[in-house]
Amino acid sequence: MHDTAQVRETDDLARLLAAMPGLSSFARTVVRLRPRRGNPGIRESHVGGPMLWPVDEPWPHCGDADHGSAVDAVPMVSVAQLYAADVPEIAFPKGSDVVQIVWCPEPHDLPEPSFLGKDCRVFWRRSSEVVHEPTAQPDPWEHWDAEWDEVPRPCAVHPERVVEYPWWEELPADLRQQLENSEELRDLYWGESLTDGWKVGGSKSWASSDMPESLHCPECAAPLVLLLQVDSYEGLPLISENPHTYLDTVTGQHLVWGTEEFTLTREATGFRVDDVAEAGIYVCSADPRHRALYFTQ
Repeated sequence: MHDTAQVRETDDLARLLAAMPGLSSFARTVVRLRPRRGNPGIRESHVGGPMLWPVDEPWPHCGDADHGSAVDAVPMVSVAQLYAADVPEIAFPKGSDVVQIVWCPEPHDLPEPSFLGKDCRVFWRRSSEVVHEPTAQPDPWEHWDAEWDEVPRPCAVHPERVVEYPWWEELPADLRQQLENSEELRDLYWGESLTDGWKVGGSKSWASSDMPESLHCPECAAPLVLLLQVDSYEGLPLISENPHTYLDTVTGQHLVWGTEEFTLTREATGFRVDDVAEAGIYVCSADPRHRALYFTQ
């Protein structure tokens, strides 16, 4: 049984909902993945790490001529594998129960509406049909620099349901106007609405750039939805102002800012999002098997 969504009952959130009573109907549940460094197996949900891959299906490679050649194309890298048993909130296509995401770590020039991002690919499978042990998957460190920070390190995930609210530009006009008319409400909303870290569903922030005019599927024009948010850092709750002690919400361990344990927890995936806060992998709301798109700020 999955835990119920945790509503972040803060004074700021209470003030926000009291000032904007229409906002409560836009609350929605998202799933924080809370990755922590580990050695996940092929039949587990995880970030990075080995995937449950059919023995007769070639591992995907980057087709960009700048990132290899037709003779020596470089392999894509594992980003995440998520099972319906762990994250049933994902809209799995009929007959599938696991989603797998890979990408080329290098930036790509992509068609509209992405323009620049990553060549990412999403695979939907029925795990019971992958009955054979997969062939050995390429070692990303043989093809990408060992310090390359866009190859996620293997991490176990610890799903947690939380309630968040849409990016403010996705709200109806009357609520947007309230935020535009009040700096105090706007600051409260930006602080309380979205969930940071690696998560499934909800909205990503567009605070450092303009939100795209169109977030629609390039194949059928249906609205795109956020499948997976990837982030450079995991948010950790502050326990005390002095000596800056934080809580690892997975283990319950107290962590002190600047220590190796703190850094490894806050940056477990070792991933950096193009020097900005976070990025999103979007799929078609009508058919998630259509081409996935990667957006960053």
